[in-house]
Amino acid sequence: PRPERARTVLEHEADHGGHHHGDKPVAVAVITPSGFYPDANDYSRSHRGEVVAHVLERARIKLELTNTADWVAEVDNRPIDPSKTFAENGLHGIVEIEWHKPEGGGGASGGL
Repeated sequence: PRPERARTVLEHEADHGGHHHGDKPVAVAVITPSGFYPDANDYSRSHRGEVVAHVLERARIKLELTNTADWVAEVDNRPIDPSKTFAENGLHGIVEIEWHKPEGGGGASGGL
């Protein structure tokens, strides 16, 4: 098999994926203990290629949040990786990100 051929298949995959999803808009809401971004009745328009952390940063600034370094982001109770894009996190369509301090559950943190 010629190397060009393998590359073409990958390119086709990338093109197809990109054509199919890459620029697709995503409607994003960020839900935090301090409020909603962009606001309670609206979604922020993003795209699948955008890094989730960029949206969280805009939310942090708008809502004047502090000390968010250890916060966790979840969608449908599933942790997501803010350093990755919406596509890499498997997110599309309407995305509601819950962003908050880590839950101190399960007794593993042992507060006593």
